[in-house]
Amino acid sequence: MDQKAPHPWSPGFRTLAEEHSYRVEEIDGVVPTALRGTLFRNGSGRNDLGGKWFPHWFDGDGMISAIRFADDGIHYRNRYVATESYRDEAKARRIVHRGFGKMRPYGVLGNAFRQPANVSNTSVVMENGKLLSLWEGGPPTALDAATLDTRGIETYAGALKAFSAHPKIDPATGELFNFGIDYGSKTTLTPYRLERGIATRLPPVTLPYPVMNHDFVLTEHFLVFCIGPILVKPLKFLLGFSSFDGALHWAGNRPTLILLVSRDGRGTPRLIETGAFFQFHFANGFEQDGALILDLALYPDYLTIGQTLRDYWRSDWPAKGMAALTRLTVDLATGRTHRRTFDTGAANEFPTINPAFTGRRQRYAYIACNPADRSIGLQQQLARIDFESGAVVRHDFGPNGYPGEPLFIPTGDAEDDGIIVTLVFDSVSKKTSIVGLDARDLAARPLFTAKLRHHVPFSLHGCFVADSPAAPR
Repeated sequence: MDQKAPHPWSPGFRTLAEEHSYRVEEIDGVVPTALRGTLFRNGSGRNDLGGKWFPHWFDGDGMISAIRFADDGIHYRNRYVATESYRDEAKARRIVHRGFGKMRPYGVLGNAFRQPANVSNTSVVMENGKLLSLWEGGPPTALDAATLDTRGIETYAGALKAFSAHPKIDPATGELFNFGIDYGSKTTLTPYRLERGIATRLPPVTLPYPVMNHDFVLTEHFLVFCIGPILVKPLKFLLGFSSFDGALHWAGNRPTLILLVSRDGRGTPRLIETGAFFQFHFANGFEQDGALILDLALYPDYLTIGQTLRDYWRSDWPAKGMAALTRLTVDLATGRTHRRTFDTGAANEFPTINPAFTGRRQRYAYIACNPADRSIGLQQQLARIDFESGAVVRHDFGPNGYPGEPLFIPTGDAEDDGIIVTLVFDSVSKKTSIVGLDARDLAARPLFTAKLRHHVPFSLHGCFVADSPAAPR
């Protein structure tokens, strides 16, 4: 690389050039017999070319990790998503395509009217037996669930265009809902419903101005979006004067728009205005007594997180200006909102719940965080919040461990009967471990720690597929 890593967490962003497939030999503790299936994770696996870091974390090429929990142990496999961008730049050994922050050579003329390449680096979902690697600005990429080989772009017979990385699956019906934002003379948000391999495009919603939006919640009757005033200057990007990231602008004088779209596609979408805030991720949302309850990692604005994502590997990851776990209550009769925060420390991100409670009232959530008095640093704790009592329990991976997104894998019928699985980068060994925690007793010693032979670059999101018949071997 072209610069020295300035922080202990910085090497966790290094590219993993090799593709592996092996049985994990070094395991401390015992993997519960109830944990059987495959955990798929996605994230930026290649973050540099020619010895130079990409200008934004979201520019990295998607790399899928498949972690299979079987009777004979834990098996690890990783493969890059063989997108056009990945293949072209691997061959050229330099930047060839525009990205979220990347620009092609040759200035304005080399970039004008060229869209960002689909790097398929954000999440992964299993839909009707089909493994899909997800990005923000285009359709998903289909993968072979057993080998992780890339099959190609999946548009569901042309139904899908932009397709977000945070689909929601209704645990009662099995329906998958998602959305995409398309820019042009008008900016439109298009909701989608996928069921049994068939995609339905619900009526698009014309937004009042071009914005960036990453996530939503699914409730009994609605798809709910909190659209912060992070505006896109599309002409600046389209004409080649900036990257997509360079065309973003925080307009804090505008409200955040809470958009309600009927999940059956009928009726007129509703917009509710509230004070400006930004969010990447929700834990969950549900309807209760004439109100919407939204649990999210809420940022006061986009300024701190926007700069941090540009600096990523060399950033201090400052706590000031980062997100706090917040319950936002929206009165559906009056449109009034109320915020309540919880004692989950600083730098809250990647909130998750038991997926069986998607769209209905949940008691618990799990989130990555830091102690409240820590001013800088990538997260080193995972916390469990009890929304009924307000109690918070933490698992601390310090001084050398940096966990990623906590994923809840159910092992029983009760809401908190499950295992939290996360990938933890160790800044001393420079390697990553797969760690399983008891969801009911998060602070306790890990149920198991499976040590990989290498590091896995900090990933973003994933999904668990229980007893997958196509599990990688």
